[in-house]
Amino acid sequence: MKPDGAVFMTSAPEHDRNMHMRYPPIDGFWTWDIKRDRVYGDANLSDYFGLTLDEFSHGASLERCMQSIDRDDRSRVRLAIRKAVERRSAFREVYRVHSEKMGLRKILAVGQCYVDGTGEAALYPGWFVDLTDDAACEEQALREIRNHVGQAKDLARSIGHELMSYLLDNIEEEVEQRLGASLGRRRSS
Repeated sequence: MKPDGAVFMTSAPEHDRNMHMRYPPIDGFWTWDIKRDRVYGDANLSDYFGLTLDEFSHGASLERCMQSIDRDDRSRVRLAIRKAVERRSAFREVYRVHSEKMGLRKILAVGQCYVDGTGEAALYPGWFVDLTDDAACEEQALREIRNHVGQAKDLARSIGHELMSYLLDNIEEEVEQRLGASLGRRRSS
């Protein structure tokens, strides 16, 4: 605790802390005050989740925000949030949200848990991107997966792990098939 009573916030430890990931341009931001159960967000979050800007300015409950998540995705997202808070870790989920203004949208939500001076989960800021119409995003992700799998396969071979190399070959083939399907969809549109 600082002399003026303010509390230092620190990021929860991450296993893949040095892993750099590229994301498309950010569409909106939020901050979840976990202890008070208040989600604060910008105008874009308001548009996507169908809450008023006033609700997000004063803090909406997490449950109120969850109502905008598609029913088929809601339990998975709840579980991912619960695990992320319990582990004091990052959150990264793709799910669908409904709002009157935006309709049905597919988003990628990314957040990071910050703990207070006692190590309790306290704040969870995050951001989201709209993936609904972004076939190029899927193609880019598949290309990155292909590159990482190729590197992992080369590494497995170099240290003599033939079974792992074989399994990575199968994954690489699956990625190639999906990449081909993704490119085919893009060409036909």
